[in-house]
Amino acid sequence: MHELRRIFSFYKKDYKEILSVICLIIISAFINLLKPWPLAIIVDSVLGNKKLPEYLKMWFNFDGDKIKTIVILSVVALFLYILHSLVSTLHNYRSIKIGLSGLQRVREQLFSTLQSLSLKFHYGRTMGDLIYRASWDAYSVQTVFQQGFISTTASLISLIMMIYVMASLNLKLTFVSVAMIPVLIISLKMFGRRMVEKGMEAQQADSRVITSVQQTITALPLIQSFTREEIENKKFVAHTSTAFKKRLSQHFWELIYWFSATALFGVIISVVILTGAMEVINNRLSIGELFVFLAYLGQFYEPLNQITHSGSTVASAIAGAKRLFEIMDSKDEIYEKEDAKPVLSAFFIEKHLNNAQVPKNTHIINGEIEFDDVWFYYGENEYVLKKISFKILPGERTAIIGPSGAGKSTLMNLIPRFYDPVKGTIKLDGVDLRELRLKDLRKNISVVLQNPLIIPTTVKENIAYGCPQASEEEIIAAAKSASAHLFIEKLPQKYDTVIGEEGISISAGEAQRINIARAFLKDAPILLMDEPTAALDLENEAIVIKTLFNLMKKRTTLIIAHRLETIKNVDKIIALKNGEIIEMGSPSELSSVEGYFSNLIKGIF
Repeated sequence: MHELRRIFSFYKKDYKEILSVICLIIISAFINLLKPWPLAIIVDSVLGNKKLPEYLKMWFNFDGDKIKTIVILSVVALFLYILHSLVSTLHNYRSIKIGLSGLQRVREQLFSTLQSLSLKFHYGRTMGDLIYRASWDAYSVQTVFQQGFISTTASLISLIMMIYVMASLNLKLTFVSVAMIPVLIISLKMFGRRMVEKGMEAQQADSRVITSVQQTITALPLIQSFTREEIENKKFVAHTSTAFKKRLSQHFWELIYWFSATALFGVIISVVILTGAMEVINNRLSIGELFVFLAYLGQFYEPLNQITHSGSTVASAIAGAKRLFEIMDSKDEIYEKEDAKPVLSAFFIEKHLNNAQVPKNTHIINGEIEFDDVWFYYGENEYVLKKISFKILPGERTAIIGPSGAGKSTLMNLIPRFYDPVKGTIKLDGVDLRELRLKDLRKNISVVLQNPLIIPTTVKENIAYGCPQASEEEIIAAAKSASAHLFIEKLPQKYDTVIGEEGISISAGEAQRINIARAFLKDAPILLMDEPTAALDLENEAIVIKTLFNLMKKRTTLIIAHRLETIKNVDKIIALKNGEIIEMGSPSELSSVEGYFSNLIKGIF
């Protein structure tokens, strides 16, 4: 019930449209009740000896001609069928529209949640599983609304109206017909929990299949170079085999439920035919009325069958909704305090504001960063960073070096609060990062990664990704500062050229220069760079290093690097090993003593 309440919360805004759909359902059910009556009148009053109802004589001016009566009643039957189809189509279209609106809201909320959750949440989770939940599991909300609520409501309204008319015709037959409803409810309760369990197992197995496909595509060069295709195929077959068994088990229980309901209905049909025939023989029911009763019973099967199927469908959908809500309910360790301070850089104030425009309680920063006894782990087994303490002055350029796995990237990721330290504090101009507004903090930090990120859109939009309000002149100026303007001018549509997956391909060096142009345009006082030249050839490296040092000017900079060309001109070097600082000082100081940096210069590593 909790999951159902949450699902229907996505449709609160549509209550007026839902009421209109219910009205259309009632009209449709009423028209459906009238459909068998033209045939019943023909059987009783035209082919039989029963008098024609007086209201028909008044409406259609019958003159006793049987052929004319049959034609008129046939036309009435046709009209009722067409009208019923039109009203049903309308209410189905409107219910689909409402269902899709709810699906849209779920996807928007889920996407917003996934973006807001910290990297610590995403760490260790498979992308394929998240994609499966965001795509297929999201449909569970629409399924519960359309096939659960709307279809069940339509079926219940039809059942109630049919039972009323059937009872007015013959109470004994009506009692026999409705005897199956309590049994159906009991069987739904019996099988429902098992169907939910099997549904969740099947969806988890399917998500592992999606994850396997995603991981294989990502690692395809590695798989092919080591000729691991057959081994990976065997792994994938194991995943698909498990998914097959789980999904088959789910459908098995659904079919068992459906079979029990259908068999029960078959028993009821046979009893109704026997009892109805006896009622006609005893003159307590006309043949036409028996036809109407049997027609209703056939229609009776339709809503009952719909309720039966919706029971298994909703059970499976609830399993998907649970997986969806697991993400939405995930508690993020990175949160912003209610009284968090706004942040502005002194440089921004000097350039764009005066003192009167600075909001009260604003933390004005120059770019001083201080780590005070910082410890961090991803799980709880082993610390990745231990006893990290250092201070970087405003505008100071600091290189972080050390062997692979030393904790360099983790240290850098703590500054924009992608993660929070387990112990200790990180301060920006003397204030703990956790006291500052998260968005303001990140607005004052530019990040240049080892693998340049290109969004599948135009060059202009890529550069202005963090500053969408930037003018074309500002974008071009940033590109020139990053030594990217010349190659951009050679592209087919220059700055309007679409690059990335949906456009033309560019080299790693060109992509990195666009990323650096993005950082120039953001113009943040703090700059973080994670091995920005590691994937470049010598020619591109020389160009990029030049632009990087242009970018570092007047900015507090942390750069993870191994190449001497990148780090020889920095102000400070911090060497990490096994998560601890093993040496720290200027390049000249560290090169003159035996240690990690001096060995790096000598080429020992």
